[in-house]
Amino acid sequence: MYKERKNQQDELILMTMEQMVPEDHLLRKIEASIDLSFINEKTRPLYSQDKGRHCIEPVVLFKIVMLQCLYGIKSMRATIKQCETDASFRWYLGIPFGEPVPHYSTFSQNYLRRYANTPIFEEIFATILKLAMKRKLVSGRDLFTDSTHIRANANSRKYTNQIEMVVKQRKEALEREINGIREELGKDAFEFSEESETKHTKVSTVDPQSGYYHRDEKEKGFMYLDHRTVDGLNNFIVDVHITPGNVHDSKPYLSRVDYILNKYGFSTENVGLDSGYYSWDIMEALEQKDIFSAIAYRRFNTNREDRKNFTYDQERDVYICPIGCELPMRNIDRLGYKHYFDKKQCEGCPMLMSCAGKSNRKEIRRHVKQEVFDRARERRLSDHGKNLYARRKTTVERSFADSKQNHGYRYAAHRGLAKVQNYAWLSCAAQNMKKMALLIHQQSCVSYSNFINFIHSHPQRHHRCFF
Repeated sequence: MYKERKNQQDELILMTMEQMVPEDHLLRKIEASIDLSFINEKTRPLYSQDKGRHCIEPVVLFKIVMLQCLYGIKSMRATIKQCETDASFRWYLGIPFGEPVPHYSTFSQNYLRRYANTPIFEEIFATILKLAMKRKLVSGRDLFTDSTHIRANANSRKYTNQIEMVVKQRKEALEREINGIREELGKDAFEFSEESETKHTKVSTVDPQSGYYHRDEKEKGFMYLDHRTVDGLNNFIVDVHITPGNVHDSKPYLSRVDYILNKYGFSTENVGLDSGYYSWDIMEALEQKDIFSAIAYRRFNTNREDRKNFTYDQERDVYICPIGCELPMRNIDRLGYKHYFDKKQCEGCPMLMSCAGKSNRKEIRRHVKQEVFDRARERRLSDHGKNLYARRKTTVERSFADSKQNHGYRYAAHRGLAKVQNYAWLSCAAQNMKKMALLIHQQSCVSYSNFINFIHSHPQRHHRCFF
């Protein structure tokens, strides 16, 4: 029967905050699993111990940012507004309804006066990850790396066109190997020097430290790139490195691998990477570290049909043509490509027209690091390599999807490379906290369920457990 409800908003309710928050609430699971009190100790040197007014506990300030990241709230102002009315937020912060929550500018002022230019954000991320490692939730055996773009807090139409000279990074080990081969051939060594190229770039007038991002079939604009590495056991984020949007994926990879291995002491055995990391120096460096790599093949704009019917003899370093003639190595260029040809054997050959076209000789180019590419191809096509690479979409790509869909990671709320990096540490730390809390809660539920089943299956032997 229809009954009109009266206004009951002024009804007096006697209830504690502990009773208002449901038992299975996410923040309860996080609070029970992760103790963030270490933040007070790590930030103690940034505060005066005998001067000034009493400050808000640093752990409360960082918890507010964690709440913003956990629930994907767009701004600190909106987060504080929700803290004012949300019982679960107040319960997590330890602020009862009778006390005011901090002003929305409090954390920003603390960031400017204390936290900027300090490693506190990275230390918080690393400490939370180490807690997960202690609970055996992170193994470090399999690592998956990729990058995703984050739209910068900048108008894409406000920019200036700048011309800059970019110095190409030299690969001295390759240069020495090239000159060593030239010396064996009796040729003069190359004089390598730093090379620079002129680049026309768009620089944002709003956030100059962002980079103009433009790739095929993707949105264009001023972006930052999140180069992220995820553990293969439970998808915990083990590293997040922010660069401008115009930095190639492969540039920071090797330095970040060294950072991860040195900081956490992982015994990494396998890595899975997409075609953006298809580079001989990455493949060779991983081989030297005794790490199995499954890297997607990258198609270059070169014709590989020139060696299709030719056989390479690795011991003698020659190519053998279909009719049995040998093409020895005659030269090596500055880029590291060895040239194989023999004009005398090609003269009068009946297959010369179909083999070399209009040229009077057949010439094959082979990179000095081709063996590295060949070994990478064998790993990629092996059963282990196929299974390893297939896990990328359920590890690092899923981590990116979770960040963008649930934690407000599509857009950078701040400007400047250092600030975006600091808040990326906190966002990924919050994501790891959520994952750790849910896994620990799941394990405890399974353990309790197994205990109850065991008790029911042995009622006489374990009847004392109920008293």
